[in-house]
Amino acid sequence: MTTETTHHTDHASPVSVQRSAVQVLADLIDQHPELPAAHVTIYKPFGGKAADLHLSVDTPHRFELWRTALGIAPSDVALYVYAGDSWLAAQAIRAGIDIKIATHGIAMTDEQVNAPRDAQGVTA
Repeated sequence: MTTETTHHTDHASPVSVQRSAVQVLADLIDQHPELPAAHVTIYKPFGGKAADLHLSVDTPHRFELWRTALGIAPSDVALYVYAGDSWLAAQAIRAGIDIKIATHGIAMTDEQVNAPRDAQGVTA
């Protein structure tokens, strides 16, 4: 029996490359401790970009609280409808970190789903 040593060729980035996204989240928590809890995902940097911070919340009301705290205008919120699901999404940049917020499961009638939409029809 022979023994061979294996070597990993995976050059994974250290977790420290996500520090700036974690710091942005910590700063948001310090500035807005009343914000509702979110499902948080921090993506590692890719293609020269900084780490991304994605926040998913359970209801449109919670989405609005985060949207307001991040200073995102109502007209910058996108409504997506696809394969029986609908969701709201928006993004902001803080300290060079791309922050995306979303909420899924927006209840809509068939008439609403099929209605033409544009940013002019959005109200705060």
